[in-house]
Amino acid sequence: MSLAGAHAADATALAPVVVTATRTPQPVTAVLADLRVIDAETIERAGALSLAELLQVHGGVEISTTGGPGQVSGLFLRGANTNHVLLLVDGVRVNSATTGTNAFEHLPLAQIERIEILRGPGSSLYGADAIGGVIQVFTKQGPRTQASLGAGRWGLREGSFGLGRTIGATRLSLQAAAQRSSGFSATNDAASPFVFNPDDDAYRNTSLGLGAEHDVAAGHTLALRLTTARGTTDFDSGPGSDDVNRQRVGQLALESRNRISAGWRSLLRLARGTDHLDTTGAFPGFFDTDQDQATWQNDLDLFGGTLSAGLEGRREKVESSTAYTRSSRRQWGVFGGWNGQLGPQLIEASLRHDHDSQFGGHGSGRLGWGWRFTPQWRVSAAAGTAFKAPSFNDLYYPESFGFSGNPDLKPERSRSAELAARYDGAAGRAGLVLFENRIRDLIAVDPSFTTVINVNRARIRGLTLDGAWRSGPWRLRGEWTQQLPLDEASERLLVRRARQHGSAALDHDAGAWRTGAELVASGARFGTVANTEASRMGGYVLLNLTAGWSFTPEWTLSARLNNAFDKRYEIAQGYNTPRRNLFVSLAYSAL
Repeated sequence: MSLAGAHAADATALAPVVVTATRTPQPVTAVLADLRVIDAETIERAGALSLAELLQVHGGVEISTTGGPGQVSGLFLRGANTNHVLLLVDGVRVNSATTGTNAFEHLPLAQIERIEILRGPGSSLYGADAIGGVIQVFTKQGPRTQASLGAGRWGLREGSFGLGRTIGATRLSLQAAAQRSSGFSATNDAASPFVFNPDDDAYRNTSLGLGAEHDVAAGHTLALRLTTARGTTDFDSGPGSDDVNRQRVGQLALESRNRISAGWRSLLRLARGTDHLDTTGAFPGFFDTDQDQATWQNDLDLFGGTLSAGLEGRREKVESSTAYTRSSRRQWGVFGGWNGQLGPQLIEASLRHDHDSQFGGHGSGRLGWGWRFTPQWRVSAAAGTAFKAPSFNDLYYPESFGFSGNPDLKPERSRSAELAARYDGAAGRAGLVLFENRIRDLIAVDPSFTTVINVNRARIRGLTLDGAWRSGPWRLRGEWTQQLPLDEASERLLVRRARQHGSAALDHDAGAWRTGAELVASGARFGTVANTEASRMGGYVLLNLTAGWSFTPEWTLSARLNNAFDKRYEIAQGYNTPRRNLFVSLAYSAL
């Protein structure tokens, strides 16, 4: 092996291993897709108060939140719609089938060990809904003892406890957390008079995670995993109305992981993802989604790389106070892909066919090529397709006030391409990605306002710059996205998306002390498709400060000051955002 090849091998051996980009483990330095990893150390140091806040600072995403803690949150990946993001919790879908959205606001950080963010099309690996990308959350496992207590503004109180033990060939884990906040008013007087209510909107959340793994024999493991989070959110639906959402999201999964031979690994997973919502107040009702899921995946070492192939099946079932014209549907998919390195060439290819009991078959694919022309530098190009399945609201909502769903809808479809250059060195990393995504058959309300139809098209072009550097006690990282997310017919910006957004962070360690500063910035956005001046939301820059003191190897006292300059800003028109607030926590952690 050449000296350059040896250096490349050493870098690969030390690189973090990720799975979301190809569904198989691989060093992050060998990934061709645009991937971000938020590890346990980053989550701990950030001291963030919500998953959306963490993803905005460290994941390069735009967020849309309709108020304070527990209010509905959405994420924009590469300018695509919030329902174009597929959320997985330990490989299991947990989204709502009625709205097609994800309850990011209820997933507590106390449960999360690591997050992987795949930016760009993911349907060739994961099926429907991954037009903008995939966010996979991995819950805490492994031996540990953890506990924390924290308090902050608006009556915020939270606590968590985690325990993991190994007993012979069995590994057990427990994670529990609770959070309460008196909150602030979700809306302001810019909201519709049928929505605005100046009262404070409280939030409560409790969560539980349980895991058990047992090595039946060498290379053969059975695993059972349960995660559940219950959020109770006061929200605004007009003056004089006491409105509350009670939502439970989670997953239950049984897995069999088997090494059939030295070069053949198999995964069989049976799981159920849940999203149950109950609303009381001016418009009471309930909307429950249960998704029964089965996955059989086989990974084989072939041709100097890894061939992954498998089958997936899913049944979506809805129970609701609204009498949908249809309450269940089935999907199945077959997928295959190969990734590997041939000399300096890196190759990723994947194909998938999905069949839905409502709209029939749909195919998707992705092809990526890279060239590692030095041990640190690589360039790549990729193209792929993706699709979004219509939600139950889109398809089967019964007629109400002259409006109803449309069972003849087709899936939303996209074609995307990207070019990238990346540097991975001992002290730092950097990357440049150019991307374009064309989305067609977007679902929108028809001109008569009686149903929804496939009519809109979007074109999203942009570039992302990111980098990180570490020297002694100093860490620096930053990311900037310049994009043009346009409605093709009107050439106007898509709602709540900016032409530019980014973040930067600087951290310093000094013995038992650590300090940090974060900047989060966004350009102007519009709250309506017409992009009127009245709907314009100005750009903003926020400064957050963090500090921590580890006064023993196990105990750490931390503080986080959000929005240090008390900036007034909007991310959803008519809805309030947090002003300056301080959060202080005490944490214990030991292996």
